[in-house]
Amino acid sequence: MGRVIRAQRKGPGGIFKSHTRLRKGAAKLRSLDFAERTGYIRGIVKEVIHDPGRGAPLAKVQFRDPYRYKMRTETFIATEGTYTGQFIYCGKKAALNVGNVLPLGSMPEGTVVCNVEETVGDRGALARTSGGYAT
Repeated sequence: MGRVIRAQRKGPGGIFKSHTRLRKGAAKLRSLDFAERTGYIRGIVKEVIHDPGRGAPLAKVQFRDPYRYKMRTETFIATEGTYTGQFIYCGKKAALNVGNVLPLGSMPEGTVVCNVEETVGDRGALARTSGGYAT
């Protein structure tokens, strides 16, 4: 018959609570609309920021709303080499460059991608970690 040691008597410890109030926002792709399905839309990186609780930096990208006289700001996961003032193109006819958002069907096989949608319109679900990618 053994004995219960001091660490076991003290218990399992406290419940971990993540400090979420300091977060900068959810990192998602643009919602899929007509402008993105048929052509492309241009955005500009306003700032690259650090998000507490996440290893990957975030990029605040500002787009002109194609339907209203308004500017919309989206929070993307920043790819390697993203800088402030960079143009980001989103859509079917966007060029294949680092940071641009385009459908997997229009990319050649073996292209390194990140933040991939699992189903159309879910705004990014796969390969979202810092330094993570899919081919």
